[in-house]
Amino acid sequence: MSNRAASPTLRDPSAVHRSICLCLLALAGRPAVVRAQVELQGFFGSSVSLPTPLTITQQGEPDLHFTAHWATRPFLDTWYYGGRVGLWSGNRGWLFDFTHHKIYLTNGPAEVQKFRITNGMNLFTVSRGFRHGRFSYAIGGGPVITFPVNRVRDRRLTGDGGFWGGYYLSGANLMASATRQFPVAAGLFFSLDGRLSATYVRIPVAGGHASVPNLALHFHAGLGYTIRKGGGNGGNGEREAGRESP
Repeated sequence: MSNRAASPTLRDPSAVHRSICLCLLALAGRPAVVRAQVELQGFFGSSVSLPTPLTITQQGEPDLHFTAHWATRPFLDTWYYGGRVGLWSGNRGWLFDFTHHKIYLTNGPAEVQKFRITNGMNLFTVSRGFRHGRFSYAIGGGPVITFPVNRVRDRRLTGDGGFWGGYYLSGANLMASATRQFPVAAGLFFSLDGRLSATYVRIPVAGGHASVPNLALHFHAGLGYTIRKGGGNGGNGEREAGRESP
């Protein structure tokens, strides 16, 4: 009577255990699902502009070259303010910043009766953002739109040029920032923000132009709100993204 080898009905228990362990390790090693977040922030603050070289050129006149000293005067004429939209996934994101920067020349020579960019040295910045816990950091750049107000050699710049009554696409900026958030309520947070900007613009003067580099430190305080895509608002202190490794 021939004995036919019986087909196994169960796997080797040690192999099953190994398979289960491997599956558990694989699941444990998978990163947690990170929901994208949108952060909206508004800031008030001020800035400190360092002395920088200023050149003013007018047709038929000698150029003016001198080291310009600047004041911000954040609540005079127009206010200094800023806004930010952040798109985050985990610890990385893209930040879209608007900074309504202002500068007043405080040491102009006799030929310069008035020189300021106060309806905005408007810095538009697209930055790559990184965060660790409640701190975030960003670096980026973008265009600058200015509204210059000046009178040089008793010739006043009129608002006839530019667009929207006196705005000009004038140059570019680079910006680095660091921000600390303080949770207030579900989704709502208070933030402190410091930035360094390097800007170069060329603006019109009557009969010519001015080359205006600017290097400034910015200090902001503001409120923000986190919207978690896919449902609900986000708690800043316990957000999943804040626990993800870079």
